[in-house]
Amino acid sequence: MRGLIFATALLLPATVAAAPPTLVTEAAAPVTSPALLYGAGQFDMISNITGRTYRIYLSKLPKASPAEGFPVLYALDADFTFGMANAEASAAPRENRAATIVVGIGYPDGNPWRRRNADLTPSVPTGANLADVEKEEGGPVKPGSYGDAEGFHRFMTEELRPILVQHFHASPTNQSLMGYSLGGLFALNVLFRHPDSYRSYVIGSPSIWWNDREVLKYEATFSALVRSGKVAPRILITSAEWEQSDAAPTLPASGLERVKALAEMRDGAMVDNARALATRLKALIGGGSYKVAYALFPEETHLTGVAAATSRGVTFVTSK
Repeated sequence: MRGLIFATALLLPATVAAAPPTLVTEAAAPVTSPALLYGAGQFDMISNITGRTYRIYLSKLPKASPAEGFPVLYALDADFTFGMANAEASAAPRENRAATIVVGIGYPDGNPWRRRNADLTPSVPTGANLADVEKEEGGPVKPGSYGDAEGFHRFMTEELRPILVQHFHASPTNQSLMGYSLGGLFALNVLFRHPDSYRSYVIGSPSIWWNDREVLKYEATFSALVRSGKVAPRILITSAEWEQSDAAPTLPASGLERVKALAEMRDGAMVDNARALATRLKALIGGGSYKVAYALFPEETHLTGVAAATSRGVTFVTSK
């Protein structure tokens, strides 16, 4: 299929003997080789929609799949999150939870953070947001470097999904999306604008502050669909306590830098925004499988909260 580039598989099947490891003695310096992640594979894929190349990480499940196919969980920022999500999902069947294919979407060039900005943001930065971005990047925002969330959504649903269904025993309907930070913003944007695209949404520490909380302008339309029973997604929203706390150990101890950091924390309102959103969505009376859960992880920062959100998210998605 056009746009599909297969790369070295990460999984060495049990029936194939792996090359013997190099033995290390006290006198010899260890010679390292690329690590293999057991129970997973990968391929690279060029999107005809976004024009970007993605590294797709894929958990391996038994060939004997259910008639409807295996449930699928897409993990964004997979260069960082896939290993965690795959490990958590591998335990699901032993705990009477659904065996689920974890599909991680990352980048093959070793610089995922630049690439993710275009894919995960629904708009180019404006106003105060633009000033912050240009300060962080050290210059003007380059064209095409932000605001292509809709293109990325189309890549996932129109290009990647059919390949998973056709070649990897994936269910075409039982699919879930998990994102964190800007990935959480992306997942929230998809929930509001394309709510029937996924069965479940894991929205970890979402960057609702983006462009003065513009993603929330789609909330009313989504809420009306829920109340009418036209959509009934399962939603988990999470926050980390130290994203918005004077006690956060990541804050400067004193002085002007602490004052600035506290002001930025208040402006971002990571916990307040997520918790308030979860409260509003919980209050909706929906039909079918509609469900909203919220979790606040104590004594976690924005970065350490990734593992907590991933673990809770996989459990939420795979629970029957």
